[in-house]
Amino acid sequence: MIAPSSQPYRVVAVSVGGTITGSVDFEGTVPIAAIVHPTSDQSACGTSVMVKNIAVTGTRVGGAVVWLTDIRTGKALSVERRFELTNDACILDPYVQVISTSGTLNVSNDDRTLHTNRFINVGTGQIVGVAPFNDDGEVVPVDKFREPAEIEVVCEQHPWTHAWIAVLDHPYFAQTTAAGTFSIDGIPAGKYRVRAWHPALGFADDSVTVTAGQQTSVAFRIRPSATNGPAVPTQVPAESVRPAASSTTPAVPILPTASSTPLSSAPKGPPPPR
Repeated sequence: MIAPSSQPYRVVAVSVGGTITGSVDFEGTVPIAAIVHPTSDQSACGTSVMVKNIAVTGTRVGGAVVWLTDIRTGKALSVERRFELTNDACILDPYVQVISTSGTLNVSNDDRTLHTNRFINVGTGQIVGVAPFNDDGEVVPVDKFREPAEIEVVCEQHPWTHAWIAVLDHPYFAQTTAAGTFSIDGIPAGKYRVRAWHPALGFADDSVTVTAGQQTSVAFRIRPSATNGPAVPTQVPAESVRPAASSTTPAVPILPTASSTPLSSAPKGPPPPR
């Protein structure tokens, strides 16, 4: 979905930028949310967990990521470089988000149970970060996102828990509202490729010509196929899940690895006995 570009992004003055607005629709049957029955940690997770990762209003898709895939010059990145990901009731929230390279993702735990979140670069299969927790209220900063990538987040203890992150090195992106609409502004005049993506549904591509000071609209329709279907979650030891998981091959395996987060952010153990 996302790979590093051969050319670095350069900030240039954009005196009169154009705007791309539009919508994202899904053409097909929306997958039914899975119901998970945890066999452990029920005090934190409950006896059943609904894995609801798609927000659809009619055919409009909320929370889809839309970005220019080939832009290499333009306005500066936002000064906001901190992003959030929360373990809440044994679900990761948000399910999908977009962050900037060199940004910091503050991963928190609102559950009184252990979570170990691993961050996997889908393109390379490498584990780029680990956020360990042992109690509620802890926050671990992860700042290992140095280049554009599609990142999958998994939880070792709760195999139904997944989240997806689009890491981009430029500011020309947006996420759709609950009504499935989006807007990207300050774009230099020119022709660009644009992609709309939701990991649970798939993606769609289009091309747009931007005129200085003008607004251009594009309507995406995600039509799942063998080449642009939903992301395949990494498989971890399964709990009781229905509907039954598919027999597709895992995208990347989870391998033992040492934590790559800074030592200062690792959870502290109990004090030594006196």
